Amino acid sequence: MAAKPAYSDFEKYSVQVQLSAAARIADTRTRLLQGKKLPMRITLTVIRRWTIIICFIFLTPSHAAENPPALFQEAESLFQKKHYAEALRLYEKTIAQDPSLTQGYRGIVRSYTVLGDPQGAVVYMESLLLQNPNSADVCYGMGYALYNVKKYQEAKNYFEKAVSLNPDLAAAWNNSAAIYHFILHDYAKARACYEKAISISKRTGNQWVLEVAQKNMANLPAAGAAKPVTEQLTMEQFVNRLVAKVDAGDEAGVMMLVSGQRANAEQALDWLLGEALHSSVDGKQEDEQVRIQLAAILAKEYTKSFKSPLLQKKLTAYQELSAARKQDIVSAEELLKRGGSEEQNGRYEEAQRAYNDAAAAFNRIKDSKRAGTALVCEGDLYRKLKNYPLARAAYNAALTCFTETGDEEQQALVLSSLGITCFYLGEQAPALDSLNRSLALYQSLHNSAAVQKVKQNIEQVKAQRR
Repeated sequence: MAAKPAYSDFEKYSVQVQLSAAARIADTRTRLLQGKKLPMRITLTVIRRWTIIICFIFLTPSHAAENPPALFQEAESLFQKKHYAEALRLYEKTIAQDPSLTQGYRGIVRSYTVLGDPQGAVVYMESLLLQNPNSADVCYGMGYALYNVKKYQEAKNYFEKAVSLNPDLAAAWNNSAAIYHFILHDYAKARACYEKAISISKRTGNQWVLEVAQKNMANLPAAGAAKPVTEQLTMEQFVNRLVAKVDAGDEAGVMMLVSGQRANAEQALDWLLGEALHSSVDGKQEDEQVRIQLAAILAKEYTKSFKSPLLQKKLTAYQELSAARKQDIVSAEELLKRGGSEEQNGRYEEAQRAYNDAAAAFNRIKDSKRAGTALVCEGDLYRKLKNYPLARAAYNAALTCFTETGDEEQQALVLSSLGITCFYLGEQAPALDSLNRSLALYQSLHNSAAVQKVKQNIEQVKAQRR
């Protein structure tokens, strides 16, 4: 098995918001219209939560540590004493007085993170990038901020841009290597970046980066070791391979399969839990336990590979279901399945009734995700029948469900359908609003195919307005 990175826990704190979100947005818009610079601190949301960060070493370039101003030193002292809110204000003041002080950016990002608002650091760094798009230090800070919100690919892109602007930025080389190592499991690229960080650190005397890069590289799997399975597999093929490797006791093989098949792993767990559910309701307890054991192995490897508790949370939620709740879920699923069958056979009134009953049943057992799915089916049916007012109502109800679950993929899909429906109703402004919201979500999810489709729909709506 590959060596595991270390972890450290940050304490949780909160900070009083001085301006409402609406006030900050209005202030920012006014400044932009007047040609003024954006404020150094745009937003800071009050969030209290534990943050766990991989031993992904966020280092400040050694050249930025020479003769720091007294104000910065005071901010550092406050940070070390865990007075993070006070330190943040001083870091911001430091940057306002000396925008070239890279250490101030690092301090701001660290402060946002330990205060429980890593996204605030991203927003702040975005404002700096607008003013300094070709600054290696700002790109480095942006990568730092993005990593903390688990946008690893974007973080890597900014670290790579940083070293393209300043090839001697050893810390950025090390952090790129850490993403390849612990997140992407591309060990060849990780090794090349670690070697670069080590070479530069030796030449520049950056002992901290040198020690970290050497330690991380020592934990890389040996050359020729097993690699993640990245070939295209169907979910069925993935499950079959998973079962075979579990049966063979091939722990390393399971890890390589899961680490290279994130989407399939997520779908496979949902399928396994669905099968376990039906086995339980049918009284096949032994079959249920086999599927639960396999799901537990999958969830464990997923957590290790992607540093995400997503599958473990789903498994835990299933294990907490009572027998009565399981029966209710299966009954609601049967209603949803019946709706699909009735629609396929052209019995639209019966299909609509089944979808509506399914949504109501899922809502009763507080299963917002499945309730949203039933409502989307109902909305699609109404749209097929050109009953756009009822389609709009169903989509709006579905959007509420997916907002509750935080499912951005489904929110984007529903918003797109809602935008098209409003367009058919002749409501261009709501149509554009929904489509633009859908576009923003798909862009954040990096779904390029969906982005292009939504853009085409937006152009169609705009053309109709003209």
